[in-house]
Amino acid sequence: MIRNKYSLIFLTTGLFFLTSCHRSISFLPTEVQQLILALPTIEETEVDRQKLQLMKRDWNGQLAFQKDQFSTLLGPTTSAISNIVVPNFTAEELDSAVNRLLVFPPLASSNPYGFAENDLVDYPDSVYRQRFRQISTDIPLVFNNQVRTFIEVYAIRKHDLTQRMLGRSVLYYPYIEQILTEQNIPDALKHLVMVESALEIEAASSKAAVGLWQIRPITGRSLGLTINRTVDQRLDPYASTRAAIRYLKKLRNMYGNWPMAIAAYNCGPGNMHKAIVRAGGSKNFWRVQRFLPRETRSYVPAFMALVYLNEFQHEHNLRPVYPELSFQAVDTVQIYQEIMLEEIAKYTAVNLEELQFLNPALVRNKVPFWKEGYPLALPLNKIAQFERDRSYLFTPHDYANQIAKAARITKQRRAVVPKGANYTKLIYRVRSGNTMVNIARRYGCSVKNIRDWNAKSDHIIRVGEELTLYIAKSRTSP
Repeated sequence: MIRNKYSLIFLTTGLFFLTSCHRSISFLPTEVQQLILALPTIEETEVDRQKLQLMKRDWNGQLAFQKDQFSTLLGPTTSAISNIVVPNFTAEELDSAVNRLLVFPPLASSNPYGFAENDLVDYPDSVYRQRFRQISTDIPLVFNNQVRTFIEVYAIRKHDLTQRMLGRSVLYYPYIEQILTEQNIPDALKHLVMVESALEIEAASSKAAVGLWQIRPITGRSLGLTINRTVDQRLDPYASTRAAIRYLKKLRNMYGNWPMAIAAYNCGPGNMHKAIVRAGGSKNFWRVQRFLPRETRSYVPAFMALVYLNEFQHEHNLRPVYPELSFQAVDTVQIYQEIMLEEIAKYTAVNLEELQFLNPALVRNKVPFWKEGYPLALPLNKIAQFERDRSYLFTPHDYANQIAKAARITKQRRAVVPKGANYTKLIYRVRSGNTMVNIARRYGCSVKNIRDWNAKSDHIIRVGEELTLYIAKSRTSP
């Protein structure tokens, strides 16, 4: 009702304004002017003025009533908020509060279905088929004898390993899920790291593949990862995840479906192309499978089994075994100078074991100097105290002095141009067998002249190099 009254006032006022301003509408388009001029003139009467005043008084009265009701309702709350005194927290107190929120949940002591801790659970095929239909993902999942075999492997024969993998997933899955969402890729692909590395950062294969995603050196470098004696980003869960997901997305575009992309991730595009040719051009994994390397034939069924077990872990009496760590959430800080992890641990609240665990890419336990800053991972519950202690570690003035002392400075030489009009400039291209001495003899100058004219600090010249010479006009060039 209030809205209707307000609309009526607005419409009445608008019409009154337009019809009373015929002389000042020349700035409007012709069609709009014609429309306004066609409106009937509103003659303002005493009755109209009285109606408008009543409507305005009624509207103001309702506003005042609503304001009074609102103030009455929020009065006690507003008073209580205004009396709150915010304490001054120290960095240690803030970290302690965050720590209490982010500790790992305890190991479940009971199963919702009543299974005892050591019970190994299996089901008939009909149950598996029904549950596979319930899993929501854009990856076409298949239940067959191969997939069933791997369900039994992970749920029964490797029951303890699967529980440890489920526990470690709380460390890495949040970040992997974030990247998958950003890239608009199915969330179920995060379980690929269980097949690849069992979520062990330091896992390594006989083919030199390492890290969560088991990336080989040549593949890692092609994906933009830094791999050298100091840093190996294949071991960095964050950098390697972004690289692996970019690679998977590329493979999906190449082969048109996720099962083929997942298989190609394991065996490489070269082996996949050969298998497609042998399968008559088919891009259906289950048809191409028998032409793939033995390891890859099992790779996709194992992945599908783990997708299922992550969805139905309670039904298989799988209880996550969480790592023995006092933190769950992780964040990064930018470090702008070279420093050993031992130094960071010595002067901050972060111990060396935590630093090594969270930064496995630092293969020599040393943060390198990167111009854009190196992202050092730390427990979120210790970030505040680290930032407070940062000044003890990094003193820009002292660091600048150290750099200045260590630097070897050579003054830049400038080319010397002889004054006067008695010289002719000559560009001489060095040939095989030339030395600075024989060139100086040939053109009647000294070796020092040639060095000064070309801003050279030594006598070394190379074939094809161009030298600037200044020859006296009185001397005939040979």
